[in-house]
Amino acid sequence: MQACRNALRGLRRQPAHAGLLLAFYLENTDDKGDAKRVLLKRAQGSLGEVEPLYRLAFERWSKNVPPGEEVQASGRIIIGLGGESVLETALTLHHTYGTPLLPGTALKGLAAHYCNRVWGATDPEFLLETKDGSDGKPRCGRYYQALFGAQDDAGHITFYDAWITPDSLRNSLVEDVMTPHHAQYYMGKGSEAPTDFDEPNPVTLLSVRGRFRLAVGCDVPGEEGEKWRRLALRLLTGSLAHRGIGGKTNSGYGRFNAT
Repeated sequence: MQACRNALRGLRRQPAHAGLLLAFYLENTDDKGDAKRVLLKRAQGSLGEVEPLYRLAFERWSKNVPPGEEVQASGRIIIGLGGESVLETALTLHHTYGTPLLPGTALKGLAAHYCNRVWGATDPEFLLETKDGSDGKPRCGRYYQALFGAQDDAGHITFYDAWITPDSLRNSLVEDVMTPHHAQYYMGKGSEAPTDFDEPNPVTLLSVRGRFRLAVGCDVPGEEGEKWRRLALRLLTGSLAHRGIGGKTNSGYGRFNAT
């Protein structure tokens, strides 16, 4: 790993890829204070360099996914916070362009949870598991199964990754901070009780803000499939507005303006 760092340090210019910067360009691993802050600034600045290329990629992507809807983050978003990283925290970015995105798997999981808990409260056919069958045995709600599938059915809806819009890309990475107070409690997996005398440990990180394009598809042809696609899109936008996506949703992160 050190040989890799030495080789990268010899390059004339650093890449315009925030993910690559965060993964390989921490220059001083013994001092994660100033070195880390410099790295985060470089990652933020890289988005301006990649913007012209990303605009072309976004236009191509938009032509190859079903019609969708744009949603604006009402605050900040953190996805992939607990992933592997040389820093204390991680952030999910586009593998090719290093730009913020909302993974389709995360969007599907959020929508499925919202469907079961919220829509299922008024209509059992949206429940993950209901006992309303004639035999009284648990079964998956028909609408839930059509949207998200079951053990013997993959479902008919595809949740695509949501790409950030080019106009909101440049300033989408924001320096943030969290201050866990009970380091010994967390590191010791509960072996040491937390107290009010524990000192906070400020951790700097990057979070995301901006506008994203949602895209949802349905494999059922014709008008019937279009009805299901619009239903799934309405479900997704509602879950983003009322539940939020990613980490720290209890603190207000990950919410989007209702449409």
